[in-house]
Amino acid sequence: MNFRRLLFSMTFLTALPMPVLADVPVGLWQAKPDRRGVVMHVRTKPCGSAICGQIERAKDRRGYDTPSRDLGRRMLLNMQAQSDGSYTGEIWEPVENRILSAKMRVEGNKMRLSTCDGAGCANVVWTRLR
Repeated sequence: MNFRRLLFSMTFLTALPMPVLADVPVGLWQAKPDRRGVVMHVRTKPCGSAICGQIERAKDRRGYDTPSRDLGRRMLLNMQAQSDGSYTGEIWEPVENRILSAKMRVEGNKMRLSTCDGAGCANVVWTRLR
């Protein structure tokens, strides 16, 4: 009897629609340099049912730590998993201090981010540090 229940449970669970398995976005990521040449290190982690990212470090053009008032600020906001393995939510853009809608997809050690505002869309790639 227990074997039948187990078999039924396994069959039922495998028949449920599941999201596409994608690479995990949790970790430490390095953003591309902004127009001032500052590179942000962003730590991503779960926040509720979403993924959020907080600025952990700022580096100058030579790779040295640089003071920044943005340290500790959330950069990725409420990134919700989608059925295709991507995430949608918002990103804070520090240079112009604005929030943009964003879509991200992790492929190995690369995170591809697409951001859009009223003027158009832009694509950037972040690199996983850890």
